[in-house]
Amino acid sequence: MATPTIIVLPPLSADWGEFALLDLTPELARLALGRIATLREQKSLDPDIDETYYWAYFAEYFSPWKGPASPGEEVEDTEWTLEGILDELTNEEKEIVCVPESLQVSPHQIVAVECEQMVVRLDSIVFMAIPKHASFYVQTVEIPLAMLDAATNSVSTTHT
Repeated sequence: MATPTIIVLPPLSADWGEFALLDLTPELARLALGRIATLREQKSLDPDIDETYYWAYFAEYFSPWKGPASPGEEVEDTEWTLEGILDELTNEEKEIVCVPESLQVSPHQIVAVECEQMVVRLDSIVFMAIPKHASFYVQTVEIPLAMLDAATNSVSTTHT
């Protein structure tokens, strides 16, 4: 069985309260690993470089408390609920939860964002965005190098 590639990332900003859904495909993982390798090469030439930023539209931000859909509503064909995912993130102090590809967020729960970016660090990546009509950035937790490496070997299908 392939490793699940759909992951839910909580934001680092506790004030915002929304989450990010990311399909960590082998292609995306390879892209991120290539960017990390480039950053490491740049670091060898200029030790003052710390991280690099790329425009990126890979993460989908959502709020389980937004819109007419209930956070306890079951997702079609799975036992996963948004409420259950949030409980797993908070109760077990997890930063990343892998969920079945069949998990779908209601269109009413999608949060509009601008200036989406992938931030590449020496051993990880994060995703950042500005919520629409806000004046602050939100950032996901780091996706570590080990998870990116594992994702390059997983079988993935497209998440819609």
